[in-house]
Amino acid sequence: MLKSSMIKRAAVVVASAGLALVTLSGTASANSTAGDISMGDTGVGVKCVQMALNDSNVNAGLKVDGIFGQHTKDAVMQFQRTNNAKWGWSLDVDGIVGHNTGSALMEIIVHNEHDWGNTCWENMPS
Repeated sequence: MLKSSMIKRAAVVVASAGLALVTLSGTASANSTAGDISMGDTGVGVKCVQMALNDSNVNAGLKVDGIFGQHTKDAVMQFQRTNNAKWGWSLDVDGIVGHNTGSALMEIIVHNEHDWGNTCWENMPS
């Protein structure tokens, strides 16, 4: 019987291969079309940001409630300062989850094999 972690890994590999194929074929964009996430926003995208920040090297300790308040903004800014240029692109320290910050946070979600990977892909800028 397959372990849950093996199944999750296989799903991530298949999804990554599919995204690579789409990217290489040039017929569709592999990036999410979600808009920026910032102070006052609510919803699934904010939950994804909060989960990723909690799993990141800033250990934010945020309540995953889907409300982008001051604690989430402060954690985003700390993440941006701490990880600027880590993934090969600069992160503006502005407390806004735009394309670059969203991409960095998605790396954390995928790396930690969150069950929410696909949901976050659809709801975070990346």
